[in-house]
Amino acid sequence: MKNGLSRRAFQAGCLLVTALCFAGCPGRDAITEKHFVGKWKSSKLATPVYLHANGEWEIKAEDGAILQFGVWEYKDEKIVWSYKIDSHIGHDTNVVLSAKPREFRVRESDRTTTIFTKLD
Repeated sequence: MKNGLSRRAFQAGCLLVTALCFAGCPGRDAITEKHFVGKWKSSKLATPVYLHANGEWEIKAEDGAILQFGVWEYKDEKIVWSYKIDSHIGHDTNVVLSAKPREFRVRESDRTTTIFTKLD
């Protein structure tokens, strides 16, 4: 009986140590909206995309003219882009595949991947 209790105590200790290790070990850094704020070059556009901290986005020409704009939100591992064209309000939702300080990738609705590279 003593061996049985020692074995159970040992197993419980091992489980506790494993749980604490996983809880305290840094895994993949949490992606937040801050990862996306900045000026980006998209693999699908010739002009930069600006994602502002206040949730607005813009596509600007080199002369500063705003070609398209709207609001964006990072939620549930997706970026939701909202825009208005004429009187229509639309939304485009893209799954974020990866996000690093200078690059992020999203899955488009047509299943292609768009790569955003940060511009200085």
